[in-house]
Amino acid sequence: MKLSFFLVFILFLNMAQTYAHELKGKKVSIGHGFAQSFVRFNYHHEPTSVGIILSKEALDGLSNTDQSYSLNMPAEANIPPYKEIYIDWNAHGHEPTGIYDIPHFDFHFYGISKQERENIMCTGTDAEICTRMPDQDSKAPFYIPTPAGVPMMGWHWLDSRAPELNGKRFTSTFIYGYYNGKLIFSEPMITREFLLAKGTVNHELPVPKNYAINGHYPKKYTVNFDATKNVYRIVLKELVLRDSGK
Repeated sequence: MKLSFFLVFILFLNMAQTYAHELKGKKVSIGHGFAQSFVRFNYHHEPTSVGIILSKEALDGLSNTDQSYSLNMPAEANIPPYKEIYIDWNAHGHEPTGIYDIPHFDFHFYGISKQERENIMCTGTDAEICTRMPDQDSKAPFYIPTPAGVPMMGWHWLDSRAPELNGKRFTSTFIYGYYNGKLIFSEPMITREFLLAKGTVNHELPVPKNYAINGHYPKKYTVNFDATKNVYRIVLKELVLRDSGK
């Protein structure tokens, strides 16, 4: 009897540390379905996960041209650094050819405002600012920079160990984004093909030692299909409160 009570108590403690309640943002139409943001909290009202719910129907009726969608964070959730989630549907993929030229979604989790993001040009005089090298402690292990920044996004850094950079077909990957030497976004990038196949991801993330923007940063990235609700969940998990170290 005592043993059973002890096991129940341990289970309750584990739940308290992982998942107590969830807040959702407004739905945004994508394809024949929708996407919306969500944040999960433990029993101490500490955020444990931030992510995107993408309905199964969102993969149908997609445009044959590139489209972008902006998701607000849940109104009741002020979870720094997350200010905006920006989804890009790349109908034919994008460069480099032979790697990312497969129809896919870019899921950007931004730590800057929409206005700040739209002011990023990464061309002309802003090109040097855009690709200003972050200090060593602000870089995630194994990550390498792309040749140039992208307007209204920033400078994308890729995991050098990613399968698609080592001769395998691109399915999903995790990108860090910088501007002016500061980490400003985290980005799961996932093919439509992988989602349709109900592929799963449970990936421990290499993380920087320091962050330019104080807030809750993930140790893990996951992708799962919830068959009971017919939705995909793209999740930044095991959030840890981190500061700039300054």
